[in-house]
Amino acid sequence: MPPKKEKKEQVTGDQANAAKLLKELHEKGEIEGRASGKQVVYHTIQDPKDFASPEDLKAMDSEIENTKTKIAATKAELKVLQSTLHTLKAAPTTASLRETVSMLEAEIRGLEAALLPIRTSPVKPISAAEKATVDAEYEKLGRLLRGRKKQFKEFWGTICDGCGDMNPSDLWVSQTVITFLLV
Repeated sequence: MPPKKEKKEQVTGDQANAAKLLKELHEKGEIEGRASGKQVVYHTIQDPKDFASPEDLKAMDSEIENTKTKIAATKAELKVLQSTLHTLKAAPTTASLRETVSMLEAEIRGLEAALLPIRTSPVKPISAAEKATVDAEYEKLGRLLRGRKKQFKEFWGTICDGCGDMNPSDLWVSQTVITFLLV
């Protein structure tokens, strides 16, 4: 970028050249110039024949309106097409689908190989009724275990209350030893 001084000289030179060119064009009659104080204002020569008739203006207005309508329709179509393009880009490609299918097929083969020993074994599967019976028995035993744990906690609390100064963990060890010896 040139320094400010050079830039100013360059612009000043351009202004002088521009003024000279405008004056020459005015003298040749290619543009018009009007004095406005110390300055001259230049403008293009306007031929009255170049003006559009009212019918031409109406035709231009209707053409402008038609063009605006076409632009709006084209923008709407563009929006729909961009949406479609975005949807298509988001969809998986054929190559990725094939890769996924081959991975799933390999997984199926692995699962079938893992199931083969189970399917060929002599162990027969249990029926739904047998499973329901076993589940009911499991629940019954779970309730029994919870009840016995509750009874044990109450019993242990009673024993600990009667021990006085003794630490309950020491009592637990001594009771385990006694129980072990009695058995």
